[in-house]
Amino acid sequence: MNHLVLFILVTAYFKPHEACVKNRVLLHNELGPGRPLEFHCYSVNNDLGVKNLNFNATPYVIEFHDDWFLITTWDCMLKHGANMEYFYKVEVYRAGHRFIPMCGQIRVWTAKLDGIYFSRSLDTPPVLALLWNLG
Repeated sequence: MNHLVLFILVTAYFKPHEACVKNRVLLHNELGPGRPLEFHCYSVNNDLGVKNLNFNATPYVIEFHDDWFLITTWDCMLKHGANMEYFYKVEVYRAGHRFIPMCGQIRVWTAKLDGIYFSRSLDTPPVLALLWNLG
């Protein structure tokens, strides 16, 4: 009987993704007029393919729930330049080492000419986090 009560409590508490707001990664292009940002984002379960984001366009948003058993990660290859010669492979999201998934996490990545900026909030200005590789 004790095991049944425990099972019911655990099942009720851990209903997958119920009341758990999706996590979001936002990509911004602030490279300048006529300078598109090319990006390819993927996780273990999803590959979004290669996409382009124009200067000052509406940010590209990736929405997802953390995996219940694996540590959720999202990687993006960001590129820009006349021949896409400036690049950086960024781990744009990594869940914590927890059994209980995180909910409502936000990661903001902004591409500028001098580098890639990062923030964990829509209310906090992003700070320079990475410098472009030239290849």
